[in-house]
Amino acid sequence: MSKQNEEEKKSFFRYENGVVIMMFFTFGFVFMERLSVSFLFPFFGPALKMSNADLGLITSILAICWSLSGFVFGSLSDLIGSRKKVLLPITLAFSIFSFITGIARSIGSMLVIRGLMGVSEGPVLPIAQASVVADSQPNRRGFNMGFVQSSLGLIGSAAGPLILTYVATKYSWHAGFYLAGVPGLVMFFVLLFWMKDPNRRMSKEQLATHEHRLRREDYPVVFRTKNVWVTMFIAVFMMTWLFAFTTFAPTFLIEHDKFSGTQMGVITAFMGPGTFFWGFVGPWISDKWGRKPTLILFSCIAVLSPVCFALVHGSVTTMCIIGFLTCAGQACFPLFMVVVPSESLSPKYVGTAVGLVQLVGEFIGGTAVPTIGGMAADHYGLTAPLWIAAGGALLSALIAFAVKETAPAKVSKRLHVSGVSTSQL
Repeated sequence: MSKQNEEEKKSFFRYENGVVIMMFFTFGFVFMERLSVSFLFPFFGPALKMSNADLGLITSILAICWSLSGFVFGSLSDLIGSRKKVLLPITLAFSIFSFITGIARSIGSMLVIRGLMGVSEGPVLPIAQASVVADSQPNRRGFNMGFVQSSLGLIGSAAGPLILTYVATKYSWHAGFYLAGVPGLVMFFVLLFWMKDPNRRMSKEQLATHEHRLRREDYPVVFRTKNVWVTMFIAVFMMTWLFAFTTFAPTFLIEHDKFSGTQMGVITAFMGPGTFFWGFVGPWISDKWGRKPTLILFSCIAVLSPVCFALVHGSVTTMCIIGFLTCAGQACFPLFMVVVPSESLSPKYVGTAVGLVQLVGEFIGGTAVPTIGGMAADHYGLTAPLWIAAGGALLSALIAFAVKETAPAKVSKRLHVSGVSTSQL
């Protein structure tokens, strides 16, 4: 490696850090918009005469379209060899559909609009993480991908409820959806001018080596890889945990624990920094300890989030502290959704692999569970979805024992005896 390349790798202003930051904000704003329905439901639900089951159905429709779109367009970006050509139009589209959500007047129009929103938002994570993988050093892979996905905490879960509930309280729920679409327009222009596709930055020698490695694997290898299947099952139950909890926790805090809309916004906002912190600390730990033990540990911790909310009915301060600490389970998502699948295959198929894991997890956990949780809440009370969430996290911890270790630091020790270089990982 040349001296110039060595200096570039040590510079903070290298493209590796640039693409991580761009994808951090892009995915964060996407997830803030996705969660906006849960944050704003206490405002538009009564106005449009919707039940908890309706909220679950709206969430499920978006998840169905999100899951299918993520796999289709993630695979498309693999096949055409360009992440940017797919990411740009969908980033613009999700902003437009957020604006349109603000003019919904019935459950029917809301379902159609949120379905189209799912189509535009679904491919963002597979494509964003595939872009990050292509420019990440092996010893920073877990941290980089975890940092990108942790944006759902800082932007989606922290800034989102504070800003959107304030706007809805002061102005209207319509204004909340309008505001949620603005950041996507900003990121569209940022990506347009600064994002680059990996192959266009490779030297001829690097490109030849890259293509030689890709020829050793064919497209169906994605479906023959054990870790892809294991992470799909983990995704089902961790998505159960995520959507059963995040969909109904805001309404639970208002209707069951009698907090005001503003207080609910503060409590759920405190969960955001927890999600952000654990979202990159967990994957960073996995760079050292390994992916498998980290997945098992944080899946177990995830059980505590809904259990504590169901059993502890304290002050705003108490609930904020509980929310921050028990969000440690968010560390699992970068690991099972992107890190483990991407390290189990060549870079060419990262979009497909991540899209496939997202497809299965979203289609079952993100689609069926909110509807089931909504019906359970209507029949058995708002604590029912919280117990469903706890069960999902527990099952994920058990399935994680089947993961084959992929962390370069751990795998390199095993391969050292056979003379395989860590640069091949």
